[in-house]
Amino acid sequence: MSGDAPRPSTDEHRRFQGSGAALAGLLFAVLFSAGFFMLDRQPDRTAGADELLAYYRGPAGQVLLVAGVYVVPLAGLCFLWFVAAARQRLSLMARREDALLATVQLTAGVLFVAMIFVSAAASVTGVVSVRVGGVDDAAVVSQLRTMTTYGEALLMIYAFRTAAVFIVVSTTRAWKARLFPRWFAVVGYVAALLLLVSLTYARVVVLVVPLWVVGTSVIILFRRVHGDLEVA
Repeated sequence: MSGDAPRPSTDEHRRFQGSGAALAGLLFAVLFSAGFFMLDRQPDRTAGADELLAYYRGPAGQVLLVAGVYVVPLAGLCFLWFVAAARQRLSLMARREDALLATVQLTAGVLFVAMIFVSAAASVTGVVSVRVGGVDDAAVVSQLRTMTTYGEALLMIYAFRTAAVFIVVSTTRAWKARLFPRWFAVVGYVAALLLLVSLTYARVVVLVVPLWVVGTSVIILFRRVHGDLEVA
């Protein structure tokens, strides 16, 4: 007679993994979108050095600080969990594992998170210097404004192009594993193409990645609820 507690079945364990990927993806989408639009509330570029210092010390500076220190880092961690759980799900569903695509998917996902971390850090360099570092020289704070431009460029040019690679590879793996329907695979490729060729700083482009992640998460949850996540 064994005193061991009953273990969950393999199917239950796999379904839980599917839920983890979906929930992490949804959390990422919410936190990333909120964090970006919070960080986008930067001082006007025509503001003088003293205005800039006052801005960072005020309530608006507090919003920037919260976004850079808490919201964006949490979004990045959720995305890493989404990547890990989604890769596990695809590996279980795939008829034949493609090691190259799996490696590129992981690399692109990790690199995307690293870039959004650096971008967020650059965007809050000024406010952190004032509110945490104790910098009170308006001229110094004004010079730190260039870090915000650097953060924007890193996010809009490099991070989103890396995200495009992640979307292409993930879509290809998910389509081969029959996780994605054909129409959503097409949506994924179009979204990736937009991120690759876009040369604009239009804020709407920022929503492409979280919206794709939301779509992926909903599909995973739908498949889990209907009990067909294991269909290959």
